[in-house]
Amino acid sequence: MNAPADMKAFTGGQNKPFGAVERMIAMRYLRAKKTQGGVGLIAAISFICIALAIWAMIVIMSIMNGFRDDMIRLTIGSEGHMYVASSSPQPTPESVDALEKRLATVEGVQKSFQFTQDYTGVQANGEFALAQVIGISPQNLQGYDLIANSVILGSLEFFGQGRASENQIAIGSGLASQLGLTVGDRLLVFSPRTRQTISGPVPVKKTYTIGAIFQVGLFQTDASYIYMDFSQATQLFKGGRVSGEIQLRLDDADDIEKLRVPVSEAAREPIFIQTWKDRNETTAIALRTEQIAMRFIFMVVVIIAAFPVLASMIMLVKNKSKDIAILRTIGATQGGILRIFFMSGAMIGILGTLIGLVVGILFCLNIGAIQWLIETIFQTELFPADVYGMSGGIPAKLVWSEVFGVAFWGFLISAAATFFPAWTASKIDPVDALRYE
Repeated sequence: MNAPADMKAFTGGQNKPFGAVERMIAMRYLRAKKTQGGVGLIAAISFICIALAIWAMIVIMSIMNGFRDDMIRLTIGSEGHMYVASSSPQPTPESVDALEKRLATVEGVQKSFQFTQDYTGVQANGEFALAQVIGISPQNLQGYDLIANSVILGSLEFFGQGRASENQIAIGSGLASQLGLTVGDRLLVFSPRTRQTISGPVPVKKTYTIGAIFQVGLFQTDASYIYMDFSQATQLFKGGRVSGEIQLRLDDADDIEKLRVPVSEAAREPIFIQTWKDRNETTAIALRTEQIAMRFIFMVVVIIAAFPVLASMIMLVKNKSKDIAILRTIGATQGGILRIFFMSGAMIGILGTLIGLVVGILFCLNIGAIQWLIETIFQTELFPADVYGMSGGIPAKLVWSEVFGVAFWGFLISAAATFFPAWTASKIDPVDALRYE
């Protein structure tokens, strides 16, 4: 170090806490040569470790947030928010109609309507597949923005219209691809019911015309959903008997728990209530558990990445004990020594955190292009729809509170790793240090 200049600064009263002199000495120590223990190299490695840890935390957390939000958005968009079923074993059409109207009056309920939902087999072009047939009126299906805005072939204009096999239905793109179907083709739908003939019971089945093909981006919906006119579905699967199932669409999908009691009271009869969270409970719990576990893991990763900072600061204090003694003799206080070494380590943490922050944000904002580049280089699909349940590429959602929380955590850990060596340096006795030097 430049002893005369530093001595003049300290003795002349120019030194201030975190001032120019302390910053200059801190920066000089970080650029220590290899002959001085290789502190500069270790500092560079520490900087890279922290930057990579922050980058990884931001990217992984953003991908998980994007995946969770897309799952919820697509699930809610293709399903109802709340499901109500009459507890009566044989409800009449009049009683179900009255129940539907009473539920529609509940504050917070956007609309209520009857529907059916049946799992069955379908056949076309010699291929057989399993499907989920949802009976719904044309106006209510068009009220499903996710479905109505995701039609890629045909339209919903004539949904439910047509006599016999000309009656139009809408199917998912995955199911259409599996069976080799397009708009105007015919699809045979089987019913679990049977009818008695001279030769014995035969399964009930009916042919329908494909009027629209939709693609919402949720694999399960695209691969198995069929929307059919409510009256047609009731006749095919229930023999014309109403099931008493009513679907509710809410103003806010997060109000499901708050509306359980008002819906029960408005029904004025025993009912069963199920929400979209109940139907997707396993997925929701798995996503939440995974999110918590990954956050904990990456917090530990940042702690591990801070160990090189700790090692470099310990080496720096050990190599600079003589300099510390000289600084103390020319007027530096214990607080000044602590600040000098604290700034040396904190600079590594701050710069590493900032670089990791910037790179992580840019990575998430351009994740589509990065995914395409990696898939092109390695000739592999990173986000197969049949595995992750969604199409459209890797989702990423930056939650800014989490991003800044990650930045604060990175700085906090690196500062904590720096403080102990800096505190040790401030406690060095200049007499002892110079005696052994």
